[in-house]
Amino acid sequence: MERRKVRRLAGAALGIAVLAGTALGIGDAGASTTKKAASPGAVCVTFGITNTVLDGGDYENQGNTIYNLPMYKATTDENATWDNYVAELLAAGVDCVAPTIRGYIPGKDQYNGGGDTRKLAGLVAAIQRAGAQDKLKISALDDTPASLVDKKNLDKHDRGGYDPPFDVADADSTGEGGYKYMWDNNWKVFLQTVPDNMRFKVDGRPMIVGWSLGSPLFSNQGNGNVTKMINYMRAQARAEFGTDLYVVADQSWRQVDPTSTTTSDAIQSWFTMDNGHSVTDFNGMKFGVAVPGFSFVAGDTNMTIDPDHGRAFARNLDATVKAGAQVTLVEGFTDWEENCAMWRGRPGTYAQTHYDYPNQMINILRRYSKNPFPTDLKVEAEGADSFHDTTPGNQGGVYRDGDIDVGRTTDAGGGWAVTNTAPGEWLQWQEIPLQGQVTLKARVSSTVSNAAIRLVVDGVAGPTITVPKTGQTFRTIDAGTFTLPANSVHTVRVEFVRGQANLNYWGLAA
Repeated sequence: MERRKVRRLAGAALGIAVLAGTALGIGDAGASTTKKAASPGAVCVTFGITNTVLDGGDYENQGNTIYNLPMYKATTDENATWDNYVAELLAAGVDCVAPTIRGYIPGKDQYNGGGDTRKLAGLVAAIQRAGAQDKLKISALDDTPASLVDKKNLDKHDRGGYDPPFDVADADSTGEGGYKYMWDNNWKVFLQTVPDNMRFKVDGRPMIVGWSLGSPLFSNQGNGNVTKMINYMRAQARAEFGTDLYVVADQSWRQVDPTSTTTSDAIQSWFTMDNGHSVTDFNGMKFGVAVPGFSFVAGDTNMTIDPDHGRAFARNLDATVKAGAQVTLVEGFTDWEENCAMWRGRPGTYAQTHYDYPNQMINILRRYSKNPFPTDLKVEAEGADSFHDTTPGNQGGVYRDGDIDVGRTTDAGGGWAVTNTAPGEWLQWQEIPLQGQVTLKARVSSTVSNAAIRLVVDGVAGPTITVPKTGQTFRTIDAGTFTLPANSVHTVRVEFVRGQANLNYWGLAA
């Protein structure tokens, strides 16, 4: 059973503009980022861990028209799904991913279909397989209307929804509340599942972000009851894991319980349909929120932010990352339900997709990251923005639809490769960050002795490079040296000149 986007509807019901919020800090393994982060600040993304995202599905949300569909064809092989999205997150250069966690109910798996915190084990393993523990950290967004109200009602009444509300004053779950839904079934599971060196930290403390505790979904929040609940979470983290938490509160917390500011390390104020960003300065932390666009139009609800061909995203990141926010959270990397996804999208017209080309949002994210021109740039062949193929269909049948042949690669590190190429075929990408004198490399294999490829940058062809006969073994080859202006992005095409070659990836990485 998968319950979709309850936090969005909850926010609307509370009179809050939209959505849940999250916030993050930065840290290396064994290190952390203080609130005085260097400019630019951290760029972080939310990530839904629903069945549809992980396993594929019908991409239907209450009649809303869905534009931001993923290129990747998810299957029940969740390891492969996690591997792909970790690769996309690394390509985007984000500092942290904040999965939307909704806890679980022990012994009632029929109610644990969306946002099950235990699913984070797959994300952890994929980051480890990619060797990216020092590059991509994990935080958590607690979708409190879902994790507390909905889960409590499923557990106690075998029906979900928000009636009766969650009683914040009921610590031991004798009535319509229970701290166990926040700690035992959610935050504790996060700390158990994500190793300490992979947690995203601020001031050396793992970041957990909460969403709304407002009425009418919650009751008895005042008189210090929110503070008591959060202090309990802090005490349990210290007692069971020896760690202090960095808690980012939703702005509703201090409205319903003014004393909660004493237990909040930072506050996020999310965004509205009139303003796709916010920056909240609290306790020395300037916390930003941004969104690339938004569209939820169903029934009596009409909430939209025009993505404006990626320009809205850039404006919102200018107003947060470039305006001094130490941390900016972007909603939401996989949020297809509300058309603000940033993943590699399916090809199509702007009217069909709300982006100009499949990797546009990933490229915009990277532009605002701490490393907009990565010296280890790696561009996956299967994720090309456009292509020309001489045979119909995808002969490999995996990763994406269209006339491009993709198969699982035998190369170290796994993943996918473009296969069965023929002379005259090509793959192309837009807005690739390259500057100065660069020697591009390609990771290739071939079962023939006469295969050759050529890279073309902004219409300027590099040398034709022979691909060695390697059988099923992939090898890295130099594919030409180019001299390019500083701080520039480029259209890059890989042309298959002769023979048959398989391409795993290209870029600056060996």
